[in-house]
Amino acid sequence: MSTVLVPSASYILSDYLLSSEGTHCYNFFKCMAKYGYQFHAISNYIRIRQPLPNVKLYQVGTSEGRAYAAQKYLAHIEFLTKGSIKALQILRKEHIDTIHHMLPAVYNQTFSPLTLLRGTRGKPFIFGPVSTHIATIYQRPLDETLLKPLTTILHEKTVKKCHSLIAITNQIKKLYRNLVQEEKIQVIPLGVDTQRFKPARKDRKSDVYEVLYVGSLYPIKGLEYLIQAMALIVKSRIDVRLRIVGSGPEKGKLSSLVNRLRIKDKVVFEGFVPHEKIDGYYQQCDIFVYTTLGEPFGKSIIEAMACGKPVITSNIGGPAEIVEDGKTGFLVSPKDPYAIAEKVLLLLEDFAQMKQMGETARRAAENYSWEKVAELYHKLYMRFL
Repeated sequence: MSTVLVPSASYILSDYLLSSEGTHCYNFFKCMAKYGYQFHAISNYIRIRQPLPNVKLYQVGTSEGRAYAAQKYLAHIEFLTKGSIKALQILRKEHIDTIHHMLPAVYNQTFSPLTLLRGTRGKPFIFGPVSTHIATIYQRPLDETLLKPLTTILHEKTVKKCHSLIAITNQIKKLYRNLVQEEKIQVIPLGVDTQRFKPARKDRKSDVYEVLYVGSLYPIKGLEYLIQAMALIVKSRIDVRLRIVGSGPEKGKLSSLVNRLRIKDKVVFEGFVPHEKIDGYYQQCDIFVYTTLGEPFGKSIIEAMACGKPVITSNIGGPAEIVEDGKTGFLVSPKDPYAIAEKVLLLLEDFAQMKQMGETARRAAENYSWEKVAELYHKLYMRFL
């Protein structure tokens, strides 16, 4: 049995909140149990309904702290300092085989005080899965831009000390070739539970076709362009509805846009939905749309694909690597409601193509199953035991 210290198991570690990083860590720990791994996991904010017997959890923060810049950085500082202190305490008291800094791990932003201060006690250090904000057309916040010179130095020092770096896409792997020896970089995507996220018989209670979005309501998600596309779609088809699942600071602005476009009866704001219930929304929709302005991966994309749904998404970042244009869905330019509307209408007018794309998407999603992802991590861990 091997024991792994995870000094950063996402800011929000949860098995039910809509936090792709948090649910990734939770499912990772769960699936690694079959290989006999035990974890000591440190997070800023923990909300777990079903505890895992192979994980000992440590919450070092007091809140989510992500609404405003001041709160965000207070939470970051608290997480970095208290998390590092707790990690050092665990290293002194427990037998640890490997240290794995998981999430957040963002290109040019994330660093590990534990590693920089030589607190790893000679244990193998794994960093990632690493994401990036490089592939984005959305302007990053001013505070991140101002801090970038400093965080870049600390990030590069961190990754140069790691024994292995995990990239979630091949695109991100290319970014690190000048910093880390290529043989140290392993591409391992985020996983999806293909046993839970799977095709199901659609209970069509009406003749309305449903377009679905699942995720947080932030400017970078590009939801205003999806809503604008919906206004174009209903000019050609009245049998279409857009359902938006998720919460966030853009809710008021997006609701106002819906009212201005006079499509209130065509758009449903579902609000927050626990992650354990989210699969039902994918299964009951017809088309999944994720028009992000910058995304390192796109967890909801593979969840929708696993449920057998065609995906319309942006042709940048992680989504462009996940979705095969014309086969599992369509790739469109960000900020282009006309392109979004065109592809939605194309699928609605060709049911056979919609079905075929959904079936192909399901087969493609099986490459992201947690069984396959966990096996890749197990092989990686075994290199250091």
